[in-house]
Amino acid sequence: MRRLTGSITVFLSLVFLLIFALFGTLLETARYTVCKNHAARTLRTGAEGLLSEYNRPLYEHYGLFFIEKGGTPYEQVIGRYAGDTISAADKGEIDFLDGGVDDIQVKNKVYLGDNHAEALQKQIRSYMGRVVTKEQLQKVLHSSNDLKKVEKSAKNIETTVENQKKAAECYTDLLELMRLVDGITVTGGTIICEQEFVKMFVTGECKGQNFGVTEGAVWKQMKKNLDQSTKDWNIKNKLKFLAKVSKVKGRIKQAQKIGEKLKNGSASKDDTISRVIAVLPVLKTNLDILTRTEEILQKDSVKNCKKRLEKLWQDYDTSSIVFDYTGVEEDGGGENPKDSLEGSFSKGILSLVVKSPSKLSKKSIQSPDSFAEYYKEQEKDKEDYEKRISDFISSDTVSLTGILGDMADYGMDEFCLDEYIQHKFLAYGEKTDAKWKQALDYGLEYLAAGKASDEENLESVLNRILLIRTVTNFVALESDSKRRGEARAAAIAAVGFTGLAPLITLTQTLILITWSISESLTDVAALLDGRDVPLWKTPKRFVTNFTEIVLMNHDSLQKRAKRFPKSKKSSFGYQQYLMLFLAMTKQSTRRYRVMDLIQNTMQKNGYKGFKLGSCVYEMKVCGGFLFPSHFFRMAPLESVLGRDVKNCRINVEIRAGY
Repeated sequence: MRRLTGSITVFLSLVFLLIFALFGTLLETARYTVCKNHAARTLRTGAEGLLSEYNRPLYEHYGLFFIEKGGTPYEQVIGRYAGDTISAADKGEIDFLDGGVDDIQVKNKVYLGDNHAEALQKQIRSYMGRVVTKEQLQKVLHSSNDLKKVEKSAKNIETTVENQKKAAECYTDLLELMRLVDGITVTGGTIICEQEFVKMFVTGECKGQNFGVTEGAVWKQMKKNLDQSTKDWNIKNKLKFLAKVSKVKGRIKQAQKIGEKLKNGSASKDDTISRVIAVLPVLKTNLDILTRTEEILQKDSVKNCKKRLEKLWQDYDTSSIVFDYTGVEEDGGGENPKDSLEGSFSKGILSLVVKSPSKLSKKSIQSPDSFAEYYKEQEKDKEDYEKRISDFISSDTVSLTGILGDMADYGMDEFCLDEYIQHKFLAYGEKTDAKWKQALDYGLEYLAAGKASDEENLESVLNRILLIRTVTNFVALESDSKRRGEARAAAIAAVGFTGLAPLITLTQTLILITWSISESLTDVAALLDGRDVPLWKTPKRFVTNFTEIVLMNHDSLQKRAKRFPKSKKSSFGYQQYLMLFLAMTKQSTRRYRVMDLIQNTMQKNGYKGFKLGSCVYEMKVCGGFLFPSHFFRMAPLESVLGRDVKNCRINVEIRAGY
């Protein structure tokens, strides 16, 4: 039998190849693991290289790290940094870490304003973390506790006025009837008679008794506006006369509505009101006469129908409805201090309380609350505090509640934000940096009010302070019997002629509110001048005497403001009011307004294309890397594997941000 030679050699060769393939596979697998870690480090380095290209002016002026979107795509920048890193490993022909970048993708960018500008808050918290302390936060919260009583007091004032209005409602209606029927209004210390009223037509002897008026001062004013053309029907201008008739018809219809309201009202009626209600039916007779007169004159001339008109007008009644004017003197009695408010506020609060109104900043921005609007978090109706004052002036509407917000959830995050705001932005009275121009000089006021111009924002803040101080000052006035007595005397002088106690009480309260507003204007002027104005005063600390209530002009207020001492470290000053208003503003609103200010200020300083909303805080980076195989490419292994393995692709995914 022939012996086979070489069979053992082939067998050993096959075994060796298998062992070599296993060993090579283990080596290559271990290498790929190292390469994967190297790829992750490379991608991280590339991403951090991108993040190192943050906006430098944004960091220098606001301490914020964000990268702008624009220019070279993020993928190219990361690829360049990653390419430099990975190529540094290529030092020889057989380098275990040599490889290359296949592709880079940047996904899921987190922009500065996303999620209620949470990224901005994180940066600010990090920036301010070393500055603020819990003790400072507790101090702010303690200050807010002093203001909590304001809301309760404001509610009490509103309730008091509302109850007094209800009690005096029928009496104020009676005064309106006086105006419509007799044309008489007593206001500002003066008796005024309107041009058209129910009793304006003379049909008999022209004397006060025929018009239900016995007071000489009232008759003197009424007599001036009487129309005697109906006495002899010598009408020179028929159209003019018909226009008067039409207006008087309107007055009668208004008077009838008030008469029905008094008749059906649930409030108790005194003798005066009952007497007036009893004779109100004469208004219907007078209205019928006026209507018939219009019909006659529209069809014929006065001359042709004179006798018909004379007969018709015999029943026109000017004497049955009688109002009591006892106590009204020729000078109209006392002046109601409230009447001086309208003239004082005609040019707004800034013209009264600011020491030099002409020097106020005229700066404005084009689109206030633009970021809040973009993220659909804009306030639907911004509070107009000036309207509360104008409503009180025009219609005795007292609206003092809701001036303050809620600080129940105020914590360290919000405190960091407010402290950052105070560090980076200016308020009224602070000096600006000539090298770094501000979009708005009164940045803190914008953050609290959100209006377009410095003047509007300052005005809104000052009106808000004015309303707070009106509440606290009213509480002090009401607690002082002497000042209540002075207001009572003024109310009697103003409306005492009516003899209507509820109306006098209501007028007294309105005078006290007016006094509070006058004192509050002085307070605001003093706060702006850096003086110590206690949040809650005692009556002794009042600087506005009763005779000075009506002196609500610029010079008088500035003079009275100097009666307050200069502020101390413990004083609750203008800046403290501002910071509390900020604390009571929705946190996301403050963040978006901070973004408004930063973007507008950056653009004002030469960075015209700067868009803060396009700045990125965080992103997801996906990278694909190719590493050439070394051990798999050996001929024996390729023969065993049955294919040519040139490269291995490794995919890496990381989160990168500041």
